[in-house]
Parts: sequence; structure tokens; C-alpha cells
Amino acid sequence: MYRWVDENGEVHYTDQVPPSQVKQGHTRLSEEGLRIETLPPAPTEEELRRAEEQERREAEEARRLEAQKAADRRLSRKYRTIEDLAMARDGKVAAIDALIQVKRDEVRLEQERLLALHAELKRLEGTSKAAPQKLRDDIADRVLRIRDGYGAIIDQEFRKQEVRQEFDQIMARYRRIRGLPEPGAENAGPAWGALLPNLVSCEGVEQCGREWERALAYLRRHADAKDEIRGRGLLITLERDEREDRRLTLAWVQKSAEEPVYLFLDLQCRHRLTASLTCINKPAKKIRDGLRAAVRERGSNEGASQ
Repeated sequence: MYRWVDENGEVHYTDQVPPSQVKQGHTRLSEEGLRIETLPPAPTEEELRRAEEQERREAEEARRLEAQKAADRRLSRKYRTIEDLAMARDGKVAAIDALIQVKRDEVRLEQERLLALHAELKRLEGTSKAAPQKLRDDIADRVLRIRDGYGAIIDQEFRKQEVRQEFDQIMARYRRIRGLPEPGAENAGPAWGALLPNLVSCEGVEQCGREWERALAYLRRHADAKDEIRGRGLLITLERDEREDRRLTLAWVQKSAEEPVYLFLDLQCRHRLTASLTCINKPAKKIRDGLRAAVRERGSNEGASQ
């Protein structure tokens, strides 16, 4: 005997299941009416699709786990200790710092050329002679080169943060593989990823225009400038004392109209006796590192007052 249920939910007991009901599922009974076998309904197309999708996900997860195990084995073989990982990270960061220094040297050279061109322009303005167009074009070209140079420096600074964050993840995985304890708060190291204190990011002509004006006002208000050079998206203030010559340079950097604008404040120094490029003036460093806080704090105060 067979027990089966039709489309209307009525229960039937027959000596065979009608062909039209075979796919709906049924139960085979013994002569005593005990259940011997139960055949479930045939899966629908949607159930088959879900089952295939589940199988695909499970196979993909199995492949991911196997790939992770292989990666863990390679990581364990490559680095003997967590200190080896830290050395590898620091080596990559140092290589990027070297590239940044090369670009900073190029920017310094372009600044020297710009200073010479401005000196010539100033000399001509003191006479009755008009400055030739080529001189003005050369000045505009130097300004653009300096801004592009700072754009390359910003790119490398972000790359440096990416390397640090990447190694943070690798080191966390390494600790789990080796069963090492997580570093305490006192040994956790700095939190990477935050913008540099001398870098401001903005989007939109209105917002960036306001923040550019705030940055200009901040630099002029705090810098002990003996002179300044202004160009399109660029302001260089020149400082000097008995020990060193300093340049604080504010640059507007944007690669394309679709990308954000970065306002970058740089400090370059030269010791007057030793020609060392290491800055020793602490107030100048404080001005450089206070850009973002000053621009955003002033913007918040202006918003509150409105």
C-alpha cells in the first residue's frame, strides 16, 4: 500500500501511486500499515538552483581555506619571527622614504629655479622694461612642476601607509598561526591610515576654495616670512635667521577633476654654516604640522558661528 497526498491536501491509500503523483512524494506501507519507505517530493527548479548555489559556495569556501592554509605555510617558512616581519616592513617603508627624498630634492631644485626667475621678474618690474612672456611662462611652468612634485610625494606617503597597514594584517595572521599573544597597548605602535598633519583633503570647488583661503591665512599669520612667492595654487614663504634658511610651501594638488584636492604644507631648510637640510627650527615644524588642525578647526568655528 502507498500513502500519498494530492494537490488539494487530501490523503489517499492505494496499491499504487498514480503516475501524475509520483513526483509529489509518497510513503510505502507494510500490510500492517507500518511505514517502510518515504520518498520526498522531487525538488523544484528553484530548489535545484539553490542546491547548486550552495554547492558552489561550499566548493569556493573549501578552495579559499586550502589557499589560506598554503599561504600560512609560505608565511611561516618565509619569516622565522615576528621581528623578521617588522624588519621587512621597515625595509619597504625606508625604500619609499628614499623615493620621497629624491622627489623632495627635485622640488627643492625647482624652487631654486623659481626663486631665480622671480628675482629676474622683480628686477624688471623695477625698471621701465616689460617682463617678456617667456619669463612669465617659465615661472608658470616651475610652479606647475613644484605642485606635480608634491603630488608625487603625497602618492608615496599614501603608499607608505598602505605598506604599513598591509604588514599589520600579515603580522596579525602570523601571530594567530604561531599562537603568539597580541601586542599590548603599550607595544601596539602607531595607528596608520590617518592623514598627515600637514595634509588637508577636500572635494568640491566651494569647500576647497574656502579651505585654501584658510590655509593661506594660517601660513601668513604664523610664518616669520621675510618674503613670499605666490603662484597659481602655490605660496612659498621665505624665512631666515642666523642659523638657517627656511621655506614653508603651501601647494594645491589635484591630478584630475574627478579626484580630491590635497592642500599640502611642506618645510624645507638649509643650515647656513653646515648646509645640512635637517630643519632645527621647532616653531617652523609646529606650523607645518598644524595645518590640518588649523584649517578644520577654523572651518568648524565658522560653521558654528553661522
